[in-house]
Amino acid sequence: MRDRRVLRRLGQQHIHVITRDGVYQHLTPPALDVLLEKNHVMKFKRSSGWVTAGIDPIRVKDRREASRLFNGPIDGLPSE
Repeated sequence: MRDRRVLRRLGQQHIHVITRDGVYQHLTPPALDVLLEKNHVMKFKRSSGWVTAGIDPIRVKDRREASRLFNGPIDGLPSE
C-alpha cells in the first residue's frame, strides 16, 4: 500500500472505515463504494461524524438512480 503522503499528493483522500468484521481501515472513495454495495461496512467517517451503514442516509452513486426513487410530480409538468 502506498504511503498516505504520496496518496495525498496524488489527490486521493482516504476515509476512515470500520468493516462488519471489526477491522479499521483507510479507504479511497471508490473502494468504500464497493464495500458499501457488498454490505461489508459497519461505519465510516464523514466530516460531520461517523455514519452507520443501514441506519444513517448514504449517498446514491448514480444520480439517474436517485431520480427514479422520486415518484411525485415535478413542478410545471403534469403528473402521470
